[in-house]
Amino acid sequence: MSGAQEARGSLGSRFQYGIFQTVVRCRLVPLARVLLVAVVLYYVFVPRIRQRCMPYLSRRFPGAGRVRMFAHAFRLYLEFGCLLLDRMVAGTTGKFPVMATEPLLQKRLREAAECPRGCIILSAHLGAWQMGLAGLEQLDRPVHVVQWRQPQDAGRHYFEYGKGRPFAVIDAADPVGGLVEAAAALRRSEIVCLMGDRLAVGERTAQGVDVPFLGGMIRIPVNAFALASLTGAALLMLFSVREKGRTRAFLAEHLNVPSGLPRRDPAVFLPYALRFARGMERVVERYPHQFFNFYDMWAT
Repeated sequence: MSGAQEARGSLGSRFQYGIFQTVVRCRLVPLARVLLVAVVLYYVFVPRIRQRCMPYLSRRFPGAGRVRMFAHAFRLYLEFGCLLLDRMVAGTTGKFPVMATEPLLQKRLREAAECPRGCIILSAHLGAWQMGLAGLEQLDRPVHVVQWRQPQDAGRHYFEYGKGRPFAVIDAADPVGGLVEAAAALRRSEIVCLMGDRLAVGERTAQGVDVPFLGGMIRIPVNAFALASLTGAALLMLFSVREKGRTRAFLAEHLNVPSGLPRRDPAVFLPYALRFARGMERVVERYPHQFFNFYDMWAT
C-alpha cells in the first residue's frame, strides 16, 4: 500500500472512538464536542498528520502563510471531526441533523429515484456525504452503498452504530462482483450510491480519466458512468454539506449518460467526469474546509 493510500485511513484508534461513543451514549454530546476540539488541536500540531491535507490546502489557499495554513488545517480537521461525531450521534441516538433540501433539489432527487431502471447517486468525500445518505429514506427505496473498507479503519458509518437505516453494502474490493451486484439492484429499481472522486485501492489506471481540478489534474473513476450506460439507470450527482450543525443538499444535478457507450474506452465518459469535477469545485469554493481527501490526489 502506497503512502497516498495509507493516508486514506482514519486517524483515531478504536479505543479513542470508544471513548467518544461512551460520552455520546451518556448524552454528553457538548462534552464530546469540547473533547473533539482538544483532539483536533493535538493532531494538527503533529507535522506528519498536518501534511496530509497540505496538497489540497496549498491549492485552495495559494500563498497563505504558515500561520494561516495552520489555521486552515485546524478548521479542516475540525469539520471532519464534527462530521464523524455527527454520524456517531445519529447512529447511537437515532436523531439525524438533516434539514429539508431546496424544492428544486428535492424534485431532481425524486425524479431520479422514480426511474424504473434504478438510480445511481454519485457523491464525493466532501461535505456531509454520509449523513446525506440518511435523507434517501424519504424515497422509500432499498439503498446500496458501494464501499471500500480498510481493515485498519476504526471509523464507522452512522448505520453501524446500532440505529438508523441498515444500508446494504456492496464490497468495492471485488470490482467484477460489485458491478454485478450493483447492476442487479438497479434492475430492481433500487438505489446504488457510489463515490466518484478517487480510484479505490488496487483499481487499474485504465478505469479512470484525468480531469482538471483546482489548477491540476486528478484521476477519477468512470465506473458510475459506465454502470449508468450499461443499465439505463438515472445518474444523479449529489453533494451534501454541513452547515450550522445541520446537513443539507447543496448540489443535485442529473448526468444523462447515453446507453450503449463502449465501456472499454474510458475516454467516452470524459464529458460526465468533467461535470462531476466542476461540481466538486463549486462545493469547495463555498465550503473550503469540507473537502476530505487527505492525500495528494494530484500525484496519482
